[in-house]
Amino acid sequence: MFARGRCALAALVLLVGCAPASGPEVSTLRLAIVNEPRSLVPMLSQGIQDNEIDRLMYDPLIACDRAGQPVPALAAVVPTRTNGGISADGLTVTYHLRHGVRWHDGTPFSSADVAASFRAVMDPRSVVQSRHGYDVVANVETPDPFTVRFRLQRPFAPFVGTIFAESDAPYYLAPAHLLRGGTLAQSPLGSAPVGTGPYRLTRWVRGDRMELAANDAYWQGKPSIARIVIRFIPDENTQLVALRTGEVDGVLVISANAAVSARTIPHVRVATAPLNAYWGVMMNYARGPTADVRVRRALAAAIDARAFRDNVTHGFYVPAIADLPSVLWAADTTLHPIEHDVDRARILLAQAGYGPQHPLALDLAILQSSQTHRLEAVVLQDELRRLGVEVRVHAYLPNVYDAPPSEGGILTRGRYDLALYGWYAGMDPDDSGQFTCDQRPPNGYDHSFYCSTAMDAAQRDALRSPDERTRKRAYARIEALLLRDVPIAFLASPVAISALRDGFGGFSPTLVTQTANSQRWTLRR
Repeated sequence: MFARGRCALAALVLLVGCAPASGPEVSTLRLAIVNEPRSLVPMLSQGIQDNEIDRLMYDPLIACDRAGQPVPALAAVVPTRTNGGISADGLTVTYHLRHGVRWHDGTPFSSADVAASFRAVMDPRSVVQSRHGYDVVANVETPDPFTVRFRLQRPFAPFVGTIFAESDAPYYLAPAHLLRGGTLAQSPLGSAPVGTGPYRLTRWVRGDRMELAANDAYWQGKPSIARIVIRFIPDENTQLVALRTGEVDGVLVISANAAVSARTIPHVRVATAPLNAYWGVMMNYARGPTADVRVRRALAAAIDARAFRDNVTHGFYVPAIADLPSVLWAADTTLHPIEHDVDRARILLAQAGYGPQHPLALDLAILQSSQTHRLEAVVLQDELRRLGVEVRVHAYLPNVYDAPPSEGGILTRGRYDLALYGWYAGMDPDDSGQFTCDQRPPNGYDHSFYCSTAMDAAQRDALRSPDERTRKRAYARIEALLLRDVPIAFLASPVAISALRDGFGGFSPTLVTQTANSQRWTLRR
């Protein structure tokens, strides 16, 4: 999730004029987003929407492209073994920083800012969503203003794609002079952000809007659009009405259901971008009927993934093999997803001891607020009823569904047999936080409570070597084990869906972030 993948994609809307793209450039782009962020400290993002706003104002060390390949941002080059950025033993990672970059307040960007940002993440008083990857650092050195050297306690192959990168918990760099003293929650950056990004905040009217101005001195060049207004519009239907009437210029990161309506709007195109994400039916590996692998395999064979994609996501989500999307370099496209086979499902259930004389009943946990969850719950009930399996649906609010174990979370306490589950990850294929024994709650995000010595061994291999070929072989084993053990029945790879008016150009999302290339956006009436 964001926050290690759990957050659902939320709607982000672009508001501007209604005319088709033919006239002069427009200087103001008005954006709307579902939720207002609580803070603009770039290490305290609470979800995907916060990340989209932060990325307008802040930069990472390393960004990624549409396929998840690393590209330099505030780092001048991507550290590798070949260029000496990663030592032969994998224990030292060196970043050479870009020269001539300045913070919005004019202060030069330097290695001191990277070190201070790292210390802020690791400060025990900082309530950050994850320290995954950051916690392997033994020491940070800044030998000169444009060099940062991380000394690691152990090799960690995803390091470059995790630390101040477009990861599944993206943290961006903040200026050292505004991180001194106090906690992150007390930082002035919370309401007056100072970044190196293409836009800077000029006004924040709480509960209504944010106003941003172009950073004319941006290191990638002056943005084409002079001003962005971000309005907080919580209802997706209201957003689409505005899109139809011409009050808005576009909608970013909308649901599949909204995209169906957006297709009917004149002068609007619906665009999709791949994500490192999956959607599926999670099965409790630790207790109850689904602790039996025969039951898990039977359920996976009975659930029709194609019908889910066609009927619930209206064809927008794409086929999944396991958890990694086919666009990502680590995915093994020679593997095959679990085949939809109801007869096979019946045989497996009978082998597990279930049938007319011993019917199976399962509790399904869903998010009350998710239309996708509600629609798929009905489909699942129908599909499994054909096997004689009763599915009892339990709908929960988000603050209960995935709350920490100490707060009685449904997923984290394992209080389910089946759960509808989506995970939105970062640029690196690292999925160890979801599928290793030591990551079961409360220690991580292994919400299926999956535990396998073979999986742990494959994950160790994937995490130790920075060599891409070695890692790709390890992820092929990982994907095969997920298909063998079925902690999750993978139904689809989600995509980021956007509805854009004809006048909006230059839109080019990365595998993680929709606003990563905002300096290249253009707008015409």
